[in-house]
Formats: sequence, structure tokens, C-alpha cells
Amino acid sequence: MAKRHFQLTDKEIGELWQAYERAKDTREQQRWQAVRLYGEGWQVGDIKAITGCSEASLLRWARLYRKQGVAGLKSPEYGGNRGRLTKQQRAEVKLKLHQYHPQQVVAAHERRSDSPYWTVEDVKIAVARWYGVEWASRTSYRTLLHECGLSVQRLSKQYRSRPSAQAIADAEAELEKK
Repeated sequence: MAKRHFQLTDKEIGELWQAYERAKDTREQQRWQAVRLYGEGWQVGDIKAITGCSEASLLRWARLYRKQGVAGLKSPEYGGNRGRLTKQQRAEVKLKLHQYHPQQVVAAHERRSDSPYWTVEDVKIAVARWYGVEWASRTSYRTLLHECGLSVQRLSKQYRSRPSAQAIADAEAELEKK
């Protein structure tokens, strides 16, 4: 059986206990407890049974603790897509979406629709331009639109190869002249 190289000092054990007791996030508590037990020499099977973590997670957390200390095991402050805009920035977005039309913010060559209403694609471009934030999920942009009191507008199904109604009317007018 291979000898475990991960052992904690009494000071490190105390640090992990303090972090565990101060934590409000149960996921953080799970990580700190698992790393503490592992560093005290407990068997991996027992740690898995006590904390409910996998062996891979336990070993990853131990490496993180060695590199970054207790801070490496903290949960990120923001989760998912929502965390990238503060409440103040969300309020600013709401104001801007009500103040401006998409044509005023998004260049014509970037837009996929001529609609005067905000679409998910237009909001995506605007938020990236204003705050440098891009979300992977379209749902995040829909949620933002709803938070701003706007409905989601779908792109019109107009074929780009088809001439516009004005072009057709002009062509018909030319034909009538002849």
C-alpha cells in the first residue's frame, strides 16, 4: 500500500476547523471536512461515507488546499451566468434597454433582425459591449429581458435572399409603367 504524502499540521487542522465552523455554505463545509479528515490520515472509504464526496473530488480538493490553502476550497462568489453582472449593472441595463432602441446600440451589420424591439441576440451584443460580459446560455439573456420588464422577441422568419416588400413594389410599379 502506497504511503500518503498529504498530511496536515496541527495549525492547518485548526485552520480547517475554524473555516468549517464559520461557513454557511454546506458545500464548503463538505470540502473542508473532507480535506481535514484526509490530512489527519483517515481512510478514503470512511471519508467518502462521512462527507458523501467522491474519491476524485477528495483528491482534487487536497491538491487545491496544498496550492491555495483554505481560500482554494471556498465556493465561488458568483455562480453560473447570473453572477457576472452586479445589481447596479442590472439596473443600468434595465434603464438602457428602456432608453435605447436596438438600432441605436447595435450596428446594422451585427443585427440579425430589423425589429425595433430587443431580441436575445441584440441584448447579447449590447451587454457584451457595455460590460464585457458574454453568457453561454440564451436563457440568461431571456431572464435579463424579463427582469427588465421586456418580453422576448423572436427573429422574424424572413429569407435574406428574398427581396424586401419595397423592392417588390418598386419592381411592380416599373412593370405597370411599361
